[in-house]
Amino acid sequence: MRNPDYYDGIYQAPIGQLGIKVHSGKLCELGWLKRSSAVPSRQRAAPVVTTIHAWLDAYFAGAVPARPPALLLSGTPFQLRVWGALQQIPHGRVLTYGQLAAQLSTGSRAIGQACRANPVSVIVPCHRVVSANGLGGYGGARGQLRHKRW
Repeated sequence: MRNPDYYDGIYQAPIGQLGIKVHSGKLCELGWLKRSSAVPSRQRAAPVVTTIHAWLDAYFAGAVPARPPALLLSGTPFQLRVWGALQQIPHGRVLTYGQLAAQLSTGSRAIGQACRANPVSVIVPCHRVVSANGLGGYGGARGQLRHKRW
């Protein structure tokens, strides 16, 4: 098992740092780093890390990036199905947990749990799923809503 604090790259976004982990040339984790954590990184000039940085540059510049980097997602069959559906939500649009649940013939809470388990935030856009009465959650942690709000 890899050290959870060991990253293949760190991306400085306008609203915080994203830790990048790759495996077999594919992105397997992309997540917001805690502001207070000193995260050791193994900055590599691997082509996949460069591709991820370029995609994120375009995204945070307000462009609709081309095809996302190659992903290696690990999850349950249900989570993979939800993450696939998330990738179909157009840039600049949102769905409610209930709307996505209806599309996938499941419950809103199950959608929320799958979003919470998303290992590649931003690229698999769980931030595009909101509650019927507001933002809903994001990442299952306090302080993460600022990322979703942005």
